[in-house]
Amino acid sequence: MAETTTEEEKAKVLRARAKAAEEECFKKGAKVEVNFNEPGFKGSWYTGTILNSGGIINTKRRPNKIHIQFDTLSSSSDHAQFRPLKEFVDLIFVRPAPPREARRSFQLSEEVDAFHKDGWWEGVVTAVHPPPSVGSIIAGTSYSVFFRSTREQIQFPESDLRLHREWVYGKWVPPLESSSSSSSTSVPPSSSARLNL
Repeated sequence: MAETTTEEEKAKVLRARAKAAEEECFKKGAKVEVNFNEPGFKGSWYTGTILNSGGIINTKRRPNKIHIQFDTLSSSSDHAQFRPLKEFVDLIFVRPAPPREARRSFQLSEEVDAFHKDGWWEGVVTAVHPPPSVGSIIAGTSYSVFFRSTREQIQFPESDLRLHREWVYGKWVPPLESSSSSSSTSVPPSSSARLNL
């Protein structure tokens, strides 16, 4: 009779797989995203490239840190001269860059990341705006996105949105399907008519 695997053993295997995946993903030159655990940055991710050849640095001075050069953040306060910001970042705030996906349309209440203020911000679609027809040129669909972290709602073109995903145990996981009853607290009251809440 085969012995069944305990929950603790399953968790141990998942942690080992996640560690192996992270070590593979965090090599020199790898594209990553960083979340700063600071006020004003909650729910945002900034793209960058790993600089150090060893990937993860684990010394007394810099335990579990990765040296990253950011793509959109500058070390210069002079906006005319962009110098990419380089920082040592705690591994816990770093994830691999998510896979690129084909262009797609988004639905009401769908969780997305919107490219805003030099980073990808987590939000939810609150309105879909059909493309306006201007002469013979047809513009793309745009979307209103509500950011829970800042309580802002902003309109974005489809090209500035992507499906929101989480990096869990070494895999990219899309958001869970939300029921219409739970989404009513996620969006501003002014959007309830558009969402049919």
